[in-house]
Amino acid sequence: ILKLIRAILEGYIDELQQIPFKRFIIVCDPAITVEVYKENNEMYYHFISGQFEETYQVGLDKNAELSASILNRLKSITKEMPIYLINADRLWLEKKEYTDAAHMFLPTVLEYAKELSELMREALAQSNYCGQELDRSFPNRLIKRLNDTEASYLSIEEIREQLQELEKKRTILESAGLFSNVPVALPEELSQVDEKILKVLTLYIEDSHEKLRAFESLATKINLLATLINKRFSYKVMEVNMKDGFVFKVPTKEKLRADKLSSGEQNELILLFKLLFKSPANAIILIDEPEISLHIAWQQSFLEDME
Repeated sequence: ILKLIRAILEGYIDELQQIPFKRFIIVCDPAITVEVYKENNEMYYHFISGQFEETYQVGLDKNAELSASILNRLKSITKEMPIYLINADRLWLEKKEYTDAAHMFLPTVLEYAKELSELMREALAQSNYCGQELDRSFPNRLIKRLNDTEASYLSIEEIREQLQELEKKRTILESAGLFSNVPVALPEELSQVDEKILKVLTLYIEDSHEKLRAFESLATKINLLATLINKRFSYKVMEVNMKDGFVFKVPTKEKLRADKLSSGEQNELILLFKLLFKSPANAIILIDEPEISLHIAWQQSFLEDME
């Protein structure tokens, strides 16, 4: 059923041909119905939306293809409501570029650790690029700000608050294994400063927030992943860094590769990684056997984790 939902809305005709069914109806909100049925060795897509109703014929032979009309109708639905299916057999990834059978299937957790490392490097590169652009234009922007009598600026109290906020962001980024460039806290003796210094500090703080913005979404996801995993796993702690992506530290202080975790631990890690880093925004998430290999206590906390 989960595969049919995805196959119908994504237009995977091969799966629709192979899975035996007579009629499958998906009712979406608002008031869009997609029906696929098989009749007289033919397959049909039937769309209902308000007063609009149309049926398209699709062959069942191996060379059959969905028409542009069907694909366009489906894209209009999945654009607002992407479909993301997480299969039950998620411990191994097939790498079709490998012809060697011994390397064709790779541990999913190692591939995801590599992906996370790449995401962290991309965020760092984006932040560095943003920093270079801001630094290059800083003198001109500063002169313009100082000469603009109408330019707003933060008070000394607001500057202290913003520096504290930047320090909090730096701590979050450090815990996520990311680098950050945060201004040094304002010295206590600078309690009385003139307007020009306040303008300089205001611009400096604005730029600092901008440089960190490349990390914020990624850091939130990394910290949530680590929080949920470390709450579940016993005798091991997830560590995230730019080199490894993620590894696990055991009580002996040694590091454990993710593919050496138990199958239940790997399933939990893979499921959470897919949800946090790979599922599209506003998607319908279809999880096949979410409880597979999971300890009974983890099964009981599954809905809480999803929330």
